[in-house]
Amino acid sequence: MIVMKSLLTAVLLLILLMLAAWQLGQAGLLAAKAWAAPILIERAWIKGEETGADFLPWPWADSAPTVKIVAPRLDVTRYVLSGDNMRNLAFGPVLQHKENGSIIFGHRDTHFRFLEKLKIKDIIYVHGRDQGRKKWTVVHQGVLSADELYISNANASETLMLITCYPFDGINPNTDLRYVVWLSKA
Repeated sequence: MIVMKSLLTAVLLLILLMLAAWQLGQAGLLAAKAWAAPILIERAWIKGEETGADFLPWPWADSAPTVKIVAPRLDVTRYVLSGDNMRNLAFGPVLQHKENGSIIFGHRDTHFRFLEKLKIKDIIYVHGRDQGRKKWTVVHQGVLSADELYISNANASETLMLITCYPFDGINPNTDLRYVVWLSKA
C-alpha cells in the first residue's frame, strides 16, 4: 500500500512538473515572439522603403508596416501596421483611417507606453512610404471613455490621434478609459 501511494505521488509529481514545463515553454515562446516581432517589423519597413512595396514581417503575417512614428525628444521609434484589428495590435500599433482624420492605436504596456511622457508642443514625425515625412505637434492630451472617442470635423484632415488604454499601470485589461494624444500638423 505504501509503495502504491509513493508511485501515485511520483506520477502526480511528474505530471505537475510536465505541466509546469509546458506552461513555462508557452510563456517563453510568447516572450520570444514579443522580442522578435519589433525586429522583424523594422526589417520589413526597411525593405519596403528600399522597394516601395509592402513587405510582411514574417511569412504568415497578414499586415505590413505602413507608417513609422518618431518622437525625437524621447528617442522613440514605432512602426505602425496595416489592418486595425486586435490580432495585429498584439505586434505593434495599428492605423485606422477615418473620413475626418486618422487614429493610431497601441498597447499601453508596450508600444504606446511612451505616450505618458509626451508633452504639449512635442514634435512627432510620421513617415508614410507614399506620403513622405510629416511633422506633427502634440496639441492636447487627455483621458476619455472609449465611447467618447471621435475626431471633430474642424480641420479633420490635419488631425491625428494616438490612443491607448488607461491607466498605464492598470491591472484590468478591460478598462473603458483611453489616453488620447491629439496631434496637429506643424
